[in-house]
Amino acid sequence: MKKIIKILTTLFLVLLVIIPVFFLFVYPQYNNILINRSKFDIYKITKDTAIKILTKISPSQDLYAQEVLAASSMEETLSKENINLSEKILEENNTRVIIKSINIEGRISQGETANSMNEGFWHFPISAYPGELGNMVIIGHRYQFLPPAKNTFFNLDKIMIGDEIKVIDKYNEFTYIVTGKKDVNPNDISVLQPTNDYRLTLITCTPLWTHEKRLVITAKLDKLYKKV
Repeated sequence: MKKIIKILTTLFLVLLVIIPVFFLFVYPQYNNILINRSKFDIYKITKDTAIKILTKISPSQDLYAQEVLAASSMEETLSKENINLSEKILEENNTRVIIKSINIEGRISQGETANSMNEGFWHFPISAYPGELGNMVIIGHRYQFLPPAKNTFFNLDKIMIGDEIKVIDKYNEFTYIVTGKKDVNPNDISVLQPTNDYRLTLITCTPLWTHEKRLVITAKLDKLYKKV
């Protein structure tokens, strides 16, 4: 009996040391360790390097696009449209956005206001649907949940040009390739506008823990992007 008590006491003392060490030193680095491990792929590193070099030699046309900074908010933009969300197709089909390279995954919700972000990544209601011609806009909270939770855009600033973004439902799987990354003012509604390509736009707050600006990630549908 004394031996068991001694073992349990020793185990308790060891845990008393290990647990604080874990929370002070290991947990704060957990998120970065997980992302860096998933990014260690020789093929992907080579591809990313080639894309960066080619982008510098021949920059995307988007880099030269004139920014239109408007005073209108997202809700003001929506108020001018006739929105009918009686059928929430994305939710019925269990549509999700997945970015493996930065540990993001969550369901996409439909709704008429930004409050829909409390239920998941919000599909901007007047934007295109997955795989459709046009600009599909997905907006999400930055730090509603913290890693290891995946269902917010906490890690979105770590995404790289050339990374894959998947939009999946029970019928389809669409792969988009990241082509652009920039910060804009909160009242810049140009990023919400329709486009004549197969585009995905992700939007969240930046820098982390603030609402100062908006981080905007643009991506092109993979099968079409490869032909460019």
